[in-house]
Amino acid sequence: MKKEIFTNKEKLERLISEANFTPTGLAKSLAVSYKTVYRWLNKGVRPHPRQAQYIDELFKDYVDITPMIYGLKDSFRKDPIKILKEDQAVRERFFVEMTYNSNAIEGSRMTLKETKAAIKGEVVKGKNMYEQFEAINHNNALLYMLEAINFNFKITEEFILRLHSIVMYNFNDKLPGKYRTGFVNITNTEKILPNAQEVLLRMKKLIRTINTYKPDVIRKIASTHYDFEAIHPFFDGNGRIGRLIMITQLLSKGFAPALIRIEDRHKYYMALGRGDMGDFKNLIQLTCEAVLKGYEILEG
Repeated sequence: MKKEIFTNKEKLERLISEANFTPTGLAKSLAVSYKTVYRWLNKGVRPHPRQAQYIDELFKDYVDITPMIYGLKDSFRKDPIKILKEDQAVRERFFVEMTYNSNAIEGSRMTLKETKAAIKGEVVKGKNMYEQFEAINHNNALLYMLEAINFNFKITEEFILRLHSIVMYNFNDKLPGKYRTGFVNITNTEKILPNAQEVLLRMKKLIRTINTYKPDVIRKIASTHYDFEAIHPFFDGNGRIGRLIMITQLLSKGFAPALIRIEDRHKYYMALGRGDMGDFKNLIQLTCEAVLKGYEILEG
């Protein structure tokens, strides 16, 4: 069952107080009447579940939800790492969801059902062996991460390169476990990436600060994700490794792992694009939304 830190009324009130919405503006945005919004705010009337979903989406788009994540972490009172290590059903559900969505974001044609079958060692008809390797490899990287991690785990360069060697196993032309030696670009963007000679220095700099989280853990993790993707240190697998690093950071600080879903791919790329301009608000919000999905899975 999904935990809610804010009621629908509280979300509406924060949209008014923090995002400068008027009740009339809310009614227009939610495609309801002013009287409906008034009843939600003042008469104790609860929105229909579909309307509640629209309120939630508007809330996440316009209101900083990092306090919501910190509140959820404090109220959860369970160790997410321990849950994933000890609860096989939860672990397998998260691993399949994470593997499917992370690979799909990068263009995999495997369905959720096919991903689950490949991870179990079954042959998936209609998909080539490399597509199936991607699923198996990503699941194995998650297993390695979970075996290695503990509370306040320190990410090292060796850890990142090991993750890459697992994700790119059987893809020898992608230099598994090694930084790229040539030029790469990012599809659908004009962003200029550092050349191969800069990668090592940029990664050394990233590693020096990657385990420093004060004063705001969520904001730091979101900005680290942007920094890693901006370096793009590998020939392939940068998105998958970046998201694995993100969940490693979150788990090491006591949060649920983030699950960025394929349906959020456009929003995700747009958020990274805004980071190019020094604006991380969208990426922070998306990270928070992804953590909320992680908590839903941990709750079973």
